[in-house]
Amino acid sequence: MNEKDLVKGCRQAEPLAMKTLYEKYYALMLGICLRYAGNMFDAEDLVQEGFVKIFKDIGSFSGRGSFEGWMKRVIINNALMHLRKPRREYSFENIEDFAENEPLIQDEEELSIEQQIKRTDFTREELIEMIHSLPLGYQQVLNLYVIDGFKHREIAKLLNISEGTSKSQLNKARKLMKKKLLEKAIEKIENNKSAGLV
Repeated sequence: MNEKDLVKGCRQAEPLAMKTLYEKYYALMLGICLRYAGNMFDAEDLVQEGFVKIFKDIGSFSGRGSFEGWMKRVIINNALMHLRKPRREYSFENIEDFAENEPLIQDEEELSIEQQIKRTDFTREELIEMIHSLPLGYQQVLNLYVIDGFKHREIAKLLNISEGTSKSQLNKARKLMKKKLLEKAIEKIENNKSAGLV
């Protein structure tokens, strides 16, 4: 069944088409939800809710552009709505300067280790954990811009912020992620040294 047939079948609520679509895209959409939710339990809930919305709103897919891209937007919008509920107290204004005064590691020995980041392998779980240790606004903008490919104009509309705030959040998120990657690389190098692997 090709994509056009899948969409047509899902619009007509055909069980086989819906099952095929779900199975084909489940892993991809779960990965997206995991980046936003931070844990498998919530991610699985989000992906289920997201597919319900996809099947409910599939009639609004115009047929222009990528159907996969349309589904990703539905999933991401659902994840963002979910994140807004329990964590309302974190506003963009009160986290704006969260990492502003955090110095990057500057000592010579550690700067030489920075070169080793490129040779350090980070697992997907480690990267997701680092992203989820960022302030909420940074997480959302980093996910939307770097990973999901949204433009600042689109992010501003999705998150109800200005384009300038989106750019600022991304810049600060990148700096903080660089620091976290460096710290994790140092930790891995030290663990390898103590285990006699280096």
